[in-house]
Amino acid sequence: MSIVKQRIMDSTVRFFSEKGYVATSIQDIADDCGIAKGSLYKFFPSKEDLFIEVHLAKQNQLLADIAEIRANPDLSLQEIFIRETESQLNFFVQNKFIMKDILEVNATEGKITEFLLQLRANLLTMSKEGVIRRFGEAVEPHVWDLIVMYAGIMHEYLFLLVFENAPLNIREISEYMVDRYEEMAENVIRKNPKPILRTDMMAMYMDASCMNLFQPKHEQIETLLAQLSSSVKELPCANHRRTELQEAIQILQSELALESPKMVLLRAILHFLENEPELKGTAVQLEKLVCRS
Repeated sequence: MSIVKQRIMDSTVRFFSEKGYVATSIQDIADDCGIAKGSLYKFFPSKEDLFIEVHLAKQNQLLADIAEIRANPDLSLQEIFIRETESQLNFFVQNKFIMKDILEVNATEGKITEFLLQLRANLLTMSKEGVIRRFGEAVEPHVWDLIVMYAGIMHEYLFLLVFENAPLNIREISEYMVDRYEEMAENVIRKNPKPILRTDMMAMYMDASCMNLFQPKHEQIETLLAQLSSSVKELPCANHRRTELQEAIQILQSELALESPKMVLLRAILHFLENEPELKGTAVQLEKLVCRS
């Protein structure tokens, strides 16, 4: 991602957080970034497109965090479920504008409505995978009912945290939620009641998931490497420094192409890139993918 585009997105998050989607104008963001409105439109043709890209980037961040938790072999299934819950609560508290934006634009027609359905479908998919991972195949006939109950509990706690600024401990909420939820799930499995939400009934929601946000790992790596290369070209630095950074990225690409890349070398190069403020965010994401999975 280019530095200018990232600056626009960072500014957008700040304005959406302070003023909300509806009250924020493209001119606000352009002025904040020190660019002409026409220049901003080269990156984002409309405010709707800007909304979609910002929210998509945020959800990708959440999905990456959840994937990292699930990949940790040292955690029990219960602890994974607790940390997933904790990660989601923390995410929405740290990005309060997301829930507020969704409430503001809920009645909007067009591409935002379609996009929000896609986001919802992908979050449901993530939740379904987590519930089946925790409770096994026995839960599958009831999985959608359990997901809706889980989402309902989380929504109420989030409302208190985001809109009421309730002084609640997120780790304690997560442990309490999972403990109660496990009792509920085990009871449902034992009693085996007739499901309310059948798979065919949920198909209309899942069909909306035409955007594959669960991008394969190798594609994520390629995307981040391309972002690094693009950002280096725009860096306001001396030519010799730019050359050093480009060489570092080339070495990184070559090493990652190997069947067994040297982790020590990868970490050293990524830490070198992280020293450049404009590259740090992308380099940290890449490090999570290649060194901690």
